[in-house]
Amino acid sequence: MLAMFVLVASASSTQDGDVRSTQVMRSTSTLVIVPTLVRSQSGEPVKDLDADHFRLTDNGQEQNIYLEQVENQPVAVVVLIQTGGAASGELENYSKLDSVIESILGASPSKLALVSFDSQVRQIWAFPPRVDGLDYALTHLAVGDSGAAIRDAIGYGINLLQNQPAHFRRIILLLSQQQDSGSKSNSTDILRDVARSGTTIYSFTFLSDAVGTKSGKIKPPHRTSDHAGIPSSTDGTAAEVAVHSGGENVRFDGENDLEQKMSMVRDDIRSCYILSFRPSSPSLGFHTIRVRVLDQTARFKILARRGYWLD
Repeated sequence: MLAMFVLVASASSTQDGDVRSTQVMRSTSTLVIVPTLVRSQSGEPVKDLDADHFRLTDNGQEQNIYLEQVENQPVAVVVLIQTGGAASGELENYSKLDSVIESILGASPSKLALVSFDSQVRQIWAFPPRVDGLDYALTHLAVGDSGAAIRDAIGYGINLLQNQPAHFRRIILLLSQQQDSGSKSNSTDILRDVARSGTTIYSFTFLSDAVGTKSGKIKPPHRTSDHAGIPSSTDGTAAEVAVHSGGENVRFDGENDLEQKMSMVRDDIRSCYILSFRPSSPSLGFHTIRVRVLDQTARFKILARRGYWLD
């Protein structure tokens, strides 16, 4: 997420209207938000760290960072559910997700949107004042066609989130197969949109469709770069966008396993740190972010967004 502020001062003039001097001041400040999850080697969230424990670089340059408390921070969540292609046999596994999704929202004034997709994207409802009828919506999903337009659905979700308040944390929960099938948008455009928006994506993929590890976590994608310097991969759309955004790609096997995995992600969302910084060199284009924790006695796994895009 980026916030930009511009200040322009007006010119001064004499009483007879002649401009005596003109002074224009322009100051542009970009604030980059970096949600960061820190885990121990055993997989448990590491808490009670302060700003001095973190080091963050922007294109290799160390930045001055700020640390905010995530507790009770409002979130805007878009749930993207594939109903076509390989998802037709998975829809019955979503009947118990209403309570988990509501717990992700928490007690703060958060917002929720629900979107289904096959070869086309269909909005079910977008950020109503009250989250009523979620259970009904999840248990009455119609089977779609043979498509799985994952990139199009993610782009649609990002557009929905762009209209939400700037202080809301932006999250997409994607339930789908691993590979895209039928999107009109390309991978580079979607990764750029993710980098612009600061959205964190958590994807949940069917066990029969994903190739991962026994732990249920997809192996990190093989990373390359496109002509704009944006990291990309060829190992699967769902894994690619999740890793790029600082989220996770998790595979599941059936209703109970999905509920358990989503509950784990809920805990991750509520356990992360919110780092922010104002770039010391705000050049245009893609910026690579690296976050590490200073501790000589322990090794940590850190999940944070990989970069941001500055227009």
